[in-house]
Amino acid sequence: MNYCGIQKYYNKSKNGNAYKNSNVGVFINEIPVSSDSGYIEIHITKDLGRALATDAILTIHVNQNGNRIPIRRLSPTQNPTLIELPIAHPMGTLVRGAEYYFTPYDLTIENEGYYRIMTQNIRLFPNIKAMFFYNLNQIIPGIPNHEEITIIPPHPRDDI
Repeated sequence: MNYCGIQKYYNKSKNGNAYKNSNVGVFINEIPVSSDSGYIEIHITKDLGRALATDAILTIHVNQNGNRIPIRRLSPTQNPTLIELPIAHPMGTLVRGAEYYFTPYDLTIENEGYYRIMTQNIRLFPNIKAMFFYNLNQIIPGIPNHEEITIIPPHPRDDI
């Protein structure tokens, strides 16, 4: 099912009676699924900002029933890199926000010879650009698993 099909499914109503979405357990006409897009602007450098990390691999994931599903994988050729994503991704688990349902995204940056960077639970807002600045740190022999993990906490009003 593509994005438009998902959005129609979640926002469907017939003769004023809302269809119930079994995944989230609420009536769909209470809070709609956002059909808008949000943006992630990523600045990636290495060697303490002295070089652009154009050889890094950037992967964006969504969470679906506890599994991380990669939805976009790219190698940034320019700095900054702007990525447009739907607020509610059809492959991701929907989270009930204060005004609409949305999908949180996870981001991973990998580059050979550098520690991995992860940011989890990125929430996008309609027509808003979220900016992230990353610096890749070289792997130091003898210090394994020094990856940088950032977990953005959910808003207290979000129903996960």
